[in-house]
Amino acid sequence: MKTNEIRQVVQTRYGKFAAAAGRTVASCCSKPASKACCALEQGLYSGSELSSVPETARNLSRGCGNPTGFANLQTGEVAVDFGCGGGIDVILAARKVGGRGKVYGVDFTPEMIERAKEAVAQAGLPDSAIEFREASLDDTALPDALADVVISNCVINLTPDKDAVYREAFRILKPGGRLAISDILLTGPIDAELRERLQSMWAGCTGGALPEGDYWETVNNAGFSEVKIVARHLLSDPELNEMAHCPGEEYTPSPAANDLDRLSGKVESVKFTAIKPSLGFVV
Repeated sequence: MKTNEIRQVVQTRYGKFAAAAGRTVASCCSKPASKACCALEQGLYSGSELSSVPETARNLSRGCGNPTGFANLQTGEVAVDFGCGGGIDVILAARKVGGRGKVYGVDFTPEMIERAKEAVAQAGLPDSAIEFREASLDDTALPDALADVVISNCVINLTPDKDAVYREAFRILKPGGRLAISDILLTGPIDAELRERLQSMWAGCTGGALPEGDYWETVNNAGFSEVKIVARHLLSDPELNEMAHCPGEEYTPSPAANDLDRLSGKVESVKFTAIKPSLGFVV
């Protein structure tokens, strides 16, 4: 698929999910822990964090991490959430940066932005605390050197041009600013035929996942330094199946069973930080 076709596919899937599941489906984390959709969320958010987030945001959470948990957010900082979805991480970030800080939530799916605004209102946060932008992650229209930190939770893998996304993150960060990212990647290359089939349908969070070496090259080429792995988790087969259908089987066509078998043991969720060098620092 071409770039615009991929964007349309992702926007349509998550738009339908936001309009339907965001209102009617119980939160993944409220289901029994044996459910595959909970497998990556168990332990990522504390009980107190989940209790501080409205049900609307919890229902729409389909992340593979909790970037606010390792972003080291400080009072008064400016944070930008790339792919804010229903707003769970935006709300948690806003509570950490406080009244003197600011959080921007960026998402190109209008239905998600609508749900996120509902969640923020339900959370009782002031309008001044959070600003939403309906925009592509590679062209946010935010000012240069705006943010202290860019966070993202299992979204960049969905984008067709990850180089452009990380260049955009670099642009909007202040010198010395940082990334705190949770994402999905491949532990190594897969054969071209399998890659083509997964990309032809952009299979959930696996269709656009890059091999690890290519992923770090993308981050480094954007200008970031000091990449540090916070945690990594090899997806079990049930988790892999869930990620290949994200945001849900009713929205994303199923990859062939033998294709998932060939991916077994080759897909990871990873949490990492990186720094935009300060002025005068040579990368």
